[in-house]
Amino acid sequence: MAIGSDSGGGGGVKRQRVDDRCEAVASDAFPVDRISALPDELRLHVLTHLPLKDAIRTGALARGWRDLWRGRWAHRASLEVHLRSHDDLGRELDALEREPRPRRRLERFSLVVDISNLKSSELRRFLDYAAECGVEDLHVEMLQGTIASRLNFHLPLSSPALACLSLRHICVSKMYHKGARPFHALEVIRLASVSFRREAFREMMALCPSLLVLDLRCCSCSGWVFDRLPPNLRSLTIAGCDRITSLDFVRVPSLSSFRYSGCFSNLPLSIPRDAVLSDLYIQLYDSVMMKEWHIDKLRKSLPKDLSRLNVLTISYKALTGASVLSVDGVSAQLPNFNLHGLKELHLLMLQTKAVNLANLYLFLKTFQCPNLERLFVQLPAYRLKPTEGSIDQVREEPPEDGLDNLVMIKVMNFNWCPTEVQLVSFLLRKASSLQKLLIVSRNVTPVDSPGASEADLSLLKEALVNGTIMFTESDNAATQPYHKAYINL
Repeated sequence: MAIGSDSGGGGGVKRQRVDDRCEAVASDAFPVDRISALPDELRLHVLTHLPLKDAIRTGALARGWRDLWRGRWAHRASLEVHLRSHDDLGRELDALEREPRPRRRLERFSLVVDISNLKSSELRRFLDYAAECGVEDLHVEMLQGTIASRLNFHLPLSSPALACLSLRHICVSKMYHKGARPFHALEVIRLASVSFRREAFREMMALCPSLLVLDLRCCSCSGWVFDRLPPNLRSLTIAGCDRITSLDFVRVPSLSSFRYSGCFSNLPLSIPRDAVLSDLYIQLYDSVMMKEWHIDKLRKSLPKDLSRLNVLTISYKALTGASVLSVDGVSAQLPNFNLHGLKELHLLMLQTKAVNLANLYLFLKTFQCPNLERLFVQLPAYRLKPTEGSIDQVREEPPEDGLDNLVMIKVMNFNWCPTEVQLVSFLLRKASSLQKLLIVSRNVTPVDSPGASEADLSLLKEALVNGTIMFTESDNAATQPYHKAYINL
């Protein structure tokens, strides 16, 4: 067949001449092939109904069939529709309606709506098309807030082959649908700014028994509980979601990745005690002081064994909770805080008061991380008054060891406050294997820092001269923490 390239000299030309002679002879010896005379669109429709072997044999009819067969597999594997005007809406719907049936398989379908007059029936036509194409990856996003609350997504009407679902700024309707079947191929669900009723969320989870990844961001659900999650769920992200009444995940022992950003003090949080976490992200926004918590709450919320935890991102509020545990002597009874497997630690220190530095020291001494290799410290972007960071107020002594394997440190939003200077000098002294210390700062040259120790400042200046410290005004995208995607929620 003349499907390949003509890179082998004149062979391709010879084959083309033979084809032409054969077709000429055939036209004299046999009646006109009326099927071959059909338009390409109809002949392609014929190909889609033939068994694979018979479809391949059509290439023996003529070069036109072979070219058609080659084009049969050249269809687009993904389709992105962005509606910016009502004209776009009519044009896109007409184009989809003109495509012959049965639809060709579509791996990904993305619908982004930037108009305010999309009707439910029109949305349904787009989603029906995606279902007919057996789409595996579906993304639906509403950019106009006026229609986000009027349009509903109906999961039971989706493609049975759906493996990944992404929704943004839309409502999810109740899952009741006559003959609705579980989506056994659906493994990933990502929802952002999605609202639904409590029953709708439970029904969605019931229809996704094979779900592995659930990502919820800024979603809203009245009386939200998580007691009926799919049993094989491995990764769970909950960020900025409101109206949550319970964070009970005890029925998901397969959970290996948990990321939470929000309030915690008034919610019952229960990660399965026998879960084996590989990464953990905790960003708390509670207004109450951690010392007002019931001390056992943090301990009972985490799995028994954290020795396999590789990546930890923790906010200064949670650090305070850890220090409370230590002060009360409870930490000595907590074997679950074995962090010997930790390779990366990301500290979200959104305050740099002396007490925050003291809590960090206490955390490192209590929950030792001897195999830690990468440390990221996120400092506040605003500049504190120098008097608020006086090192005289740091009442906790820094740890003597535990950072011997630390090879890379990155400090972001460094403002030359006394507590920040003390923190960096502490890391320089204790990280004996340190290869690189990156500091992101608006001031890349040393500035006056009233209240900072001269010894600490001298150590920073010396490290800057010998190249151990590298200052930069912009954040280097090549060196980012594992949980970078979950910081700015």
